[in-house]
Amino acid sequence: MMMKFNDVLERLKEYDLLVSHDDFDADFSYISYDSNDVKEKTLFVCKGVTFKKEYLESAIEKGVICYVSETDFSVSIPKIIVNDSRKALAVLASLFYPDNLFKIGITGTKGKTTTNYFIHNILKHHLGYKPGILATHYFYSGKDEGENHLTTPESLELHKHLNDMMNSNIEYMSMEVSSQAPKHDRVFGMKFNVGCFLNVSPDHISPLEHSDFDDYLNSKIAFIKECDTVIVYRHTDNYDRVISAVKDKKVITFGFKDADYIISNITNEEGLSFEVNGKTYKISMAGRFNVINATCAIAVADLLDVSYENVIKGLMETTVSGRMNVFYGGVCPVIVDYAHNELSARALYESLKEDYPGKNIKVVFGCPGDKGINRRKDMGLLAGEFADYIYLTAEDPGHSTVKDICSDIIKYIEKYHNNYEVIEDRKEAILKAIHDATKDDVIALLGKGDENYQMIDGEWLPYETDIVVVQNELNKVKE
Repeated sequence: MMMKFNDVLERLKEYDLLVSHDDFDADFSYISYDSNDVKEKTLFVCKGVTFKKEYLESAIEKGVICYVSETDFSVSIPKIIVNDSRKALAVLASLFYPDNLFKIGITGTKGKTTTNYFIHNILKHHLGYKPGILATHYFYSGKDEGENHLTTPESLELHKHLNDMMNSNIEYMSMEVSSQAPKHDRVFGMKFNVGCFLNVSPDHISPLEHSDFDDYLNSKIAFIKECDTVIVYRHTDNYDRVISAVKDKKVITFGFKDADYIISNITNEEGLSFEVNGKTYKISMAGRFNVINATCAIAVADLLDVSYENVIKGLMETTVSGRMNVFYGGVCPVIVDYAHNELSARALYESLKEDYPGKNIKVVFGCPGDKGINRRKDMGLLAGEFADYIYLTAEDPGHSTVKDICSDIIKYIEKYHNNYEVIEDRKEAILKAIHDATKDDVIALLGKGDENYQMIDGEWLPYETDIVVVQNELNKVKE
C-alpha cells in the first residue's frame, strides 16, 4: 500500500488543513503517529499536547522520511505544517486506508453497545456472514477480531479496521461513536450512511473530558450531522435541539408515542416481548430499556429491507456480556450491568422496580476517580432514591482513594437514608452482598460489567470481573 506526497498535499488542502510544506518527491509505504510503530518510508503525524521533539527524532532513526505537524521541529527530514494535527491524521488515515463500506454509527449516553450488537446480529442473518463491528470492548474486521480499548478507536486504527473489512469483502459495518470521538476528531471527515441517536444526559463532564453539558451534547450532534439518515429516540432529552440540527437529513423517530416506530405492550415472560407498529418482537436480554435499543435496531433493519424473520433471529440471539446479565443459583437474582451514569442507572433501577415488584433492591457500586466527577452526585442520589441497601466500593479510583470517592457519594445517599456501608475491595463487597441476601432481595452490581481491570494509581490492574466473582460464588452455593 503506497501513498503519494502530492496526494497527501491535495487531501490536506481539501480540508483546509495545509499551512506550508517542504519540496519532496517520494511515496509513503506506511503512516503512523507512534514512534514505536515505524517502518521504512513512513509518514509521521505529530499529535497531542504532550508530543516532544525526542519522539520525532526517535521515529526518524527508525524510518520516518517526512512528518506532519503544527510545529516546525527543525529536524533533518521534510515537513508538512498543518493547522490541526488531529484532523490531519484523520483525513490522511482515510487516504492511506480507504473503504467503501455502508457505515452505521450509534451514539447515546447509554445503550450504544447493546444497540450495536442487536444491529450486528440482525445483519449477520440478513447477509449470511458476519458484518464488521466496532464495539466498546470488541471489534471484528474480517481480517482480525479482538479487544478494543476505546469506544471509538483513534482515527488511524479506525480506518485500518474499515480498510480490513473492505478487503475481507464485508459490505456493512456498525460502530459506536462516543462523545470523545468528534471532540478529538477521531471520526473527522467520515460520512455515515445511518446515524442512531439514542439518548443524552450529563456525563463525561470533567477537566479531562467535556467542560460542560453543552460541549458534551454538541459532540454528539456533530456526529449525526455527518449522517445521511438519522434515527432518533423520540423521548430523548434535548429532542428539539437534536432534531433542529439535522433538519436537512432524512429523520426517522422511534418511541412510545408520536414516532415513526411506536413501542407498545411490553411483557416480561422468559425474556421481554413487545410490539412495534403492531408486529411482535422478543429479546432474551433483561431490562425494559433494552426494548428501546432493540427498536432502534428494528428501524435500521427496515431501512436495509431485512426480513421480519431475520430481525427476530438477530434480536433473540443477542446478549452482551456485562449488560443486564442475570444470575440465579443463590437465594435471589444477581444482576451485573455496566450502568455507570445517571441515565443508565435510572433506567436500570426503574426496570428493577417493574420486573421485581416487592423485592428489596440491594446495590453494589462506586464511581471513577479521574473522570465523570458529576457521577458521584448522580449515582448517590439515585441509589438513595431507589436502593434499599447500598454497598459502596471501588470502580476505577485512579489517582483518588476509594474512601474519598465514597465519602462524596455518601453525601447524596444520606439525603434519603443511611442504609449503606463502605467495603473498599470490590470483590469483598460483592461477596458480602451475596452472603447478606435473602429471598426477598434482588442484587444489582453496577459500573464494571465484564471489565477485567481496575484503574488504580494510574495503572490498569487485573480484576477478575464482576461476572466471574458472581459465577464462582454461586457455583460454591450449588456445591
